Amino acid sequence: MAITWNDIVELVNDGESQSVEFEKSITGPDDITRELVAFANSDGGKLIFGIDDKNAHFLGVDWNNELNDWILDVGKTRCNPPIVPDIDVVLKGEKSVLVLTIPEGDEKPYKTDEICYIRDGGHSRPAREEEEEEIRSPWHGHGLNKRQKRAMAFVKEHTQISNRDYRTLFGVSHKTAHLELTMLADKDLLDTQGSGRSTCYVFPAKREKPVVLEKR
Repeated sequence: MAITWNDIVELVNDGESQSVEFEKSITGPDDITRELVAFANSDGGKLIFGIDDKNAHFLGVDWNNELNDWILDVGKTRCNPPIVPDIDVVLKGEKSVLVLTIPEGDEKPYKTDEICYIRDGGHSRPAREEEEEEIRSPWHGHGLNKRQKRAMAFVKEHTQISNRDYRTLFGVSHKTAHLELTMLADKDLLDTQGSGRSTCYVFPAKREKPVVLEKR
């Protein structure tokens, strides 16, 4: 759903936060990539250009298609992995408010210039070593979607997950839950226990490597 002027007013009234950052003008690529990375490494959020972050006054920016393409290129070429925000333009008179919506990333940690940024309340900062390690997904590189990664975290906390748990957590159908949980089992990330409605998914038991005796 497109963002409206009323949405902007509501965001301004709430002020900058963990998920909202205001900029009075279009900033340089270093500043933009820092915010993209920080939001992607955290819970996602909105980067809004054209609002004075000091007094919440509307200043507006001049927008055109070239600026749109430039921002997308910055996210793709300067963020690692690439980040592609959704871009909304809200017209107000002859000026515009530009809103970048950055989702929480599926491939954390994201970096720019080898620095991992995170959101810390109403600002972005470099993550400390232990913070970067904390947000690093242990299931990165397995081709999992965001639901599956969160399901793995659920199993880590609760020791198991069922089809019903999956549906409750993510609001998906029984079939989707079954397919995505089965995929985790097919990748040997989870094992199945029980059968029928009592089926649940758990971490695989550690398998002892076979002992190979040397021939004499």
